[in-house]
Amino acid sequence: MALVTTPTMLAPALFVVQGVVPQRYTGTEAPRAQISVPRDYRHMNTTDGFIRDRVVHKSSPTAPEVPYTNARVYVMRLADFYRAWTGMTDALGYYNAIGLEPGVVYVPVAVDLAGTEKCTAGGPVIAQKV
Repeated sequence: MALVTTPTMLAPALFVVQGVVPQRYTGTEAPRAQISVPRDYRHMNTTDGFIRDRVVHKSSPTAPEVPYTNARVYVMRLADFYRAWTGMTDALGYYNAIGLEPGVVYVPVAVDLAGTEKCTAGGPVIAQKV
């Protein structure tokens, strides 16, 4: 007696990969330049405000003000003390806090990383629009 097979009885071929042939690797593409900084939606207002100010050291009431270099500056929103910006002062004691809400009142706090001076706050300061 002969064995008769039908198409449904045939076993599937082993190691057959079905699907689409993958694309051939041609290289990488250079990243596109970002045209503008995206808006930070954690804030109600736009974040295109800035504060440019200076940190100075005054050792006594009659001493002149001397620029304070390499101080860490925290800029905090006065309403809820949210730390909106952190940065360092330059060689002349200036700092540029960017990405702030314009028209909002902030309090800058300068910290001496060496630990030789006390920390003092300035302000309140209103952020200006760029």
